[in-house]
Amino acid sequence: MTNHKIKILAVDDNIVNIKVLSQYLLKQNYEVITAESGEEAIEMFKADAPDIILMDIMMGGMNGLEATAKIKALSGDKWIPVIFMSALASEEDKIKGLDVGGDDYITKPIEFNILGAKLKAVQRISDIQHKLSATMLELRQYKKAEEREQEMAYELMESLFEKGHSLAGQDFHIWHIPATLFSGDLIVANKSSDNRLYLLHADSTGHGLTAALPLLPVSQTFYQMSNKGFSIGHIAKEMNKQLKFIMPINRFVAVTLLLLDFDNNMVEIWNGGNPTVFVTNEENEVVKKFDSTHLALGILPDESFDSRTEFISCEGNNSIVLYSDGLIEAENQDGIIFDEDMLLDILKTENDASSLRNNIVDAVTNHLAGGKAHDDMSLVVLNTQADIDDTGSQSNV
Repeated sequence: MTNHKIKILAVDDNIVNIKVLSQYLLKQNYEVITAESGEEAIEMFKADAPDIILMDIMMGGMNGLEATAKIKALSGDKWIPVIFMSALASEEDKIKGLDVGGDDYITKPIEFNILGAKLKAVQRISDIQHKLSATMLELRQYKKAEEREQEMAYELMESLFEKGHSLAGQDFHIWHIPATLFSGDLIVANKSSDNRLYLLHADSTGHGLTAALPLLPVSQTFYQMSNKGFSIGHIAKEMNKQLKFIMPINRFVAVTLLLLDFDNNMVEIWNGGNPTVFVTNEENEVVKKFDSTHLALGILPDESFDSRTEFISCEGNNSIVLYSDGLIEAENQDGIIFDEDMLLDILKTENDASSLRNNIVDAVTNHLAGGKAHDDMSLVVLNTQADIDDTGSQSNV
């Protein structure tokens, strides 16, 4: 309001009072418009949008209380201060004025020094209100822009996850529960034309969108290099090189890369910062543990990076279980963590990938007992003799 001349609507059915009041207000550098009845005041309010209203109460026809109630209803969320002017000076009269939406009350005969002080007071309040309204409008615009950006990012990440889970089927099973709208866990796979399955299981530090964003270059590198038949060691090295370049300090991505050669029953794994990968046989015994022997991606410089992998030759139909640390750190309301020992007990119960996945999910869900996990949880269970994508054509996850 301070950036323009304040417009005051003065309402009184006494012409002399209106003239005297108008002369005072003009000398104080206010713009003045007048009305001589409640009905006229409403029309003037609609037509001229005053900043402040000085309202007489006792008028013929519609009185000032009725007019003020209608004006306040018309003004909606916009605050238009109303100061009542009346010879009625009792506490009850003042309360009636405030009850219908009046903001202040001055008794007649008017003391202009008091009126001047009240006008300055409501100006200050109005200025603050205008600033708050402008701030709220700006915040709403920021919120809308952020919602649009988040919606676009969410659709992008959802597309990535949907693509990443498209190979899941009879012998390849996934479970993924994000802690927030955006997940820092990622599971993607790529089936090559020579009957080999590439699998990427990533867990980015942090939560939400900041954790999800580094997964985009990771997944892109995975697809490009697995399509060309690169070894998982080379893929890990290239991912690390890219993340080291773009990631800020203290941000990294734990990654497990798996290559399953169905024709030769060979499993190759590179594990950098993720929990232990378990391999069980048809008797539900753990026959191999692939512990994390490397640092997560984005920490080491390229010259110090170790791309060496581990192998296991699988006889019969083995199950491979990969999971994020959010699963074995899921804490219930009693402060008890679903730990690795609990997971190992479940691995002894079933070899079929679908049933084993369901058993683990049920155990974690029952452990949380309706509570929410504090970290993203993801799980992959696959069988080494799985016939994923019978067509033999390439499928991208």
